[in-house]
Amino acid sequence: TYRYCALLRREVISAARVLDVGCGSGVGGLCLMDRVDRIVLSDINEHALGFARVNAHLAGVADRVELISGDLYANVHGMVDLIVANPPYLLDPGHRVYRDGGGDLGTGLGVRIVREGLTRLAPNGRLILYTGAPIVGGHDRLRAAITPVLDAGSLRWTYQEIDPDVFGEELELPAYAAVDRIAAVAACATMA
Repeated sequence: TYRYCALLRREVISAARVLDVGCGSGVGGLCLMDRVDRIVLSDINEHALGFARVNAHLAGVADRVELISGDLYANVHGMVDLIVANPPYLLDPGHRVYRDGGGDLGTGLGVRIVREGLTRLAPNGRLILYTGAPIVGGHDRLRAAITPVLDAGSLRWTYQEIDPDVFGEELELPAYAAVDRIAAVAACATMA
């Protein structure tokens, strides 16, 4: 979480309406409250939203926070200036929503956030995705999946590896037999 907040604090100077999609306890969006006007905290997990509500009150910013329950962008109305996300990126045999990224080696949710999020950005809007990426045979599977989506739009984007090896113990599981490592990465896209 500290890497995610550090990334957001480096990348975000100001924004009017921000969406923290899959917000969990809300820490990502709330760490930006001194730089943004309003924030929408959205999560599929009602219990997580309860913690986000408490954290917004404790931070003294509840009057500038909107809480929305739903799958990614389902109940979010209108355009936003900034989307931030730190989604689950592991494969979970129990398919627990707070842990399972789904799709190809856990990349499914991150790919959805990028693909669907680009349609929700206002002109000059930004999307910042902090997540894990499986590296197989030296190739980043998340980057390979989102590059065509990002290249198809009229936007500028960057992609960086923040930590080369997170959750190494997961590699002992059969589902990760072909995976070299899981890297923490950041994809930042800005609408042109």
